[in-house]
Amino acid sequence: MTPPGNPIPASTFKGMAVQAAVLAVAAGIAWTAGADRPDRAEAVGFAAAVCLGGGVAGWAVAQWRGATPAARVSAALAVVALRIFPALAALGWLQTPAGSRLREAGAGGMLVAFYLAVLAADVILNIIGSHGNDPAAGSTRAN
Repeated sequence: MTPPGNPIPASTFKGMAVQAAVLAVAAGIAWTAGADRPDRAEAVGFAAAVCLGGGVAGWAVAQWRGATPAARVSAALAVVALRIFPALAALGWLQTPAGSRLREAGAGGMLVAFYLAVLAADVILNIIGSHGNDPAAGSTRAN
C-alpha cells in the first residue's frame, strides 16, 4: 500500500538529477578556481564523490514508501542520515594524518560547500514542488 499524494519533489529521479547537476556545476567551479594548486583535482573528486554517494543513497531510500506513518517518518530520517553522515565522516577523516594531503588541498571546505549547494537545490525543489498544492482540508472561513 502506498500513501496518497505526490512524492517529495527532491526524491524523484528528476529531483536527484537536478541535485547531481548542481553538484557537477559546483565541482566544476571549484576545480577551475584552483586548477593550478597541487592535489586540487583529487580534493574536488573526493568531496564530490562523498556528496554524490550520500545523495544517491538518500534518494534510493526515499523511493521506499512505508505503509504506516511511523515507517514513513523512519524513511525520512534515514534519508537525512544517509545524506549528512558520509559528509561528516569524511570531514572527520580529513582531520586525521591520512587525510592531511586532501585537507591541505581544500577538500574540507569544498565538501561543506558542495553539501550546502546540494541542500539548497533540495530545499528549492521542495519549495517549488509544494507550490499550488491543495489547501489542507477543513474550513477556510474566518471567524
